Amino acid sequence: MNSGTTVSPGLDLSVRTAGGVTIAELTGEVDIASVPALREQLLCLLRPGSSRLVIDLSKVSFCDASGLAVLVSTGRRARLLGGFLRLAAVSPQVGRVLNLAGLLRSFAIFPSVQAAVSGPRPAQAGKAGTATASTPAFIALPGPSGRRPGAPAVAGDAGELRGAVTALLAHVDAWHDADPGRRFTSALRAMAHARDGTDDTAVDTAARFLLSALARHPLTHSPAVAATATRLRRVLTSRPAMT
Repeated sequence: MNSGTTVSPGLDLSVRTAGGVTIAELTGEVDIASVPALREQLLCLLRPGSSRLVIDLSKVSFCDASGLAVLVSTGRRARLLGGFLRLAAVSPQVGRVLNLAGLLRSFAIFPSVQAAVSGPRPAQAGKAGTATASTPAFIALPGPSGRRPGAPAVAGDAGELRGAVTALLAHVDAWHDADPGRRFTSALRAMAHARDGTDDTAVDTAARFLLSALARHPLTHSPAVAATATRLRRVLTSRPAMT
């Protein structure tokens, strides 16, 4: 049986079964904006007697730490029900964030959906499948700017970036509320300081610093945080980094 649904404006979920295993294919962006709906959808797939879940990540174009937190909690639920969660065909974008977050060893990762469905569980999660073969490459994958480290950057009009930064800082209280561990405080302060200056390169650097924090640390969901984080990320990924 196959079924598909739109989880959020930027994320679709397609579900099918094979060999007694539920296969969930995600397409689009797994970020803080899609977290509440995605968590609900994935948990609904798990129930006693049907708790073996494979998530196909080959079509995921972006993932942040909040998205990874959903995968972690879904895996915990699957194990409590006597099943498992396996990640299949991890896209480079997701692999990079798994690497940054130090979670490669927290998941059973397989190179394909077929391998995840039929293969035995790796002796140590993260040392089998795509993790072993691809971990070194994650270091050189394109960063938030969409270019590889060392590639030349071209300065561009910073007006759109400053607008996104200003919008985010207008909701700084919401960001603080979503970050009880205060892991984003220094990034937000750096962004505010840069915004108040005239150096567009400093604004770009501070914004990318905050974006890198999103790849490492999950946030409590907040509509204001989700909207401003998504706007900032999309502005940054549409332009080369300034130097």
